[in-house]
Amino acid sequence: MKTTLSWVISVLLVIHLSFVVQHALADEWALEEHHTEKFDISDSIILHFDGKTWNHVFHGNNMWLNDIYGFDSNDVFAVGEQGVILHYNGNSWTRQSSPTKQRLHKIWGSNSKDIYACGDFGTMLHYNGAEWKIYTASPADWCRGIWGLDAKHVFVTGNMGKMFQYNGNEWTEQTTGTTDSLFDINGIGPKSVYAVGEHGAVFSYDGKRWKKHKRFTDKTLSSVWMADPKNVYITGAEGIIYHYDGLKWTRQQSGTSSFLRRIRGVDAKNIFAIGDRATILHYNGSVWKTQKSSDIYSFSGIWGDRKDNVFVVGANSEGLSDH
Repeated sequence: MKTTLSWVISVLLVIHLSFVVQHALADEWALEEHHTEKFDISDSIILHFDGKTWNHVFHGNNMWLNDIYGFDSNDVFAVGEQGVILHYNGNSWTRQSSPTKQRLHKIWGSNSKDIYACGDFGTMLHYNGAEWKIYTASPADWCRGIWGLDAKHVFVTGNMGKMFQYNGNEWTEQTTGTTDSLFDINGIGPKSVYAVGEHGAVFSYDGKRWKKHKRFTDKTLSSVWMADPKNVYITGAEGIIYHYDGLKWTRQQSGTSSFLRRIRGVDAKNIFAIGDRATILHYNGSVWKTQKSSDIYSFSGIWGDRKDNVFVVGANSEGLSDH
């Protein structure tokens, strides 16, 4: 009798343990599946390049990131739809309190206590190192690009050829002579700045006036970056990349037909162009090569301070179809 009872107890114990283990494994696999599912349907992504590979460092839902800017590997900001602002401290990404729900297109700062983010309907925010506030003296009614040399030399571009410059005290509208929207601006000094936009619009600034370059394409030009006066790069629709050597513009072979949304470099031999369909290109001073990154994301913002410290932001292409 005792033997039979012991056997029954043993069988029940085995069944119980089997159920517990199976239940635990089911929970574990369900959790893993949940993580995978979230990864697959993430609305936004941030990647980091360590000089060899692109690594996923952030995935976010219910947000669409448009741009990124930083000051070192432990102080990086990203902005996007619905006024979202993220900050990276070297360990984790945290969402900061934003005073707007408007879409933020671009971000730039002279230092970590003097940052501007701008977007739709004249929205401009300023960060003082402690909090973000709405900048009431917003210059452009629709901000498309922002870049500066320091706190007293800041430029903003917008729709209908609008261009504004900040001298540390006030914003002044500058004459461009165009109604083409200007999507990006970049330079190396207060007397060496370029701006690009729709219908192949290219302008350069010498510190006194904006000069319109002879049109060499009718495609949308989305971004510009300067290494020096004889090395200016432009990207745009249909994978176009143009290089200016100080005398003429020459089209370079990009190897892609994807819309290239942004171009930035850390030096003349380390330049990155990013865009739709998870496109990331790297230029070594001689040729452009495609780098492996992600799959369903389209990239719109990039920042880096070293060839082994580059960040890009992107959004789910499907999620952006309604935005």
